Amino acid sequence: MRRIVKDKKGFTLLELMLSIAIIMMISGLTVTLIIAIKDSFMTVYNSNDSTDYAYLYSRAFEQSLLNKVMYEQTDGASSYIYVVSGNRLRVNTNRVFEPSQGTVNVNGTVKEKWDIYMGYKWDSSKNIVSYKIYVYDAYYNPGKLTYTYKGSVLLPHFSAQIGTIEVGGDPAISSDKAGYVDEDATYMRTLTFTPA
Repeated sequence: MRRIVKDKKGFTLLELMLSIAIIMMISGLTVTLIIAIKDSFMTVYNSNDSTDYAYLYSRAFEQSLLNKVMYEQTDGASSYIYVVSGNRLRVNTNRVFEPSQGTVNVNGTVKEKWDIYMGYKWDSSKNIVSYKIYVYDAYYNPGKLTYTYKGSVLLPHFSAQIGTIEVGGDPAISSDKAGYVDEDATYMRTLTFTPA
């Protein structure tokens, strides 16, 4: 009796199941890798961007204060109050620094990218204004402290003949802000320069 052998074409069920399982594992690993790369990129991008913003705020504040105190570029006001309000650095009601790229569109609405807080401290014995800039993420990871910048301005010949400097208002950062506790809560929200 002659046996008929059929030519085997196609895959068995076991081979198909193994192929599908391998493809799913590779797909899962690829998606996980893509998400990890995206998160890593966003973390580095946000860190660099927040550093740039803090640096711009610090330069604007230092230049404005030096112009008022050391170079006497005043407009006749009785005093000059520095404060960050609505993410804009202001002296009295005038804008000292307003970031032009600080907002993003979210579903047709404009939202700030960063929440900026700035605190000041005055050391009259050394004529140094110290300041801290706190940059909180308001878009990608809302409420997370992204960067803290600490700086100071030396006013070498400052005296009572030039004027007075006072810090006041509330502390720059409340201790419960997004779980962050400032190790030095003496930075206050406003700095006032009163020319003599």
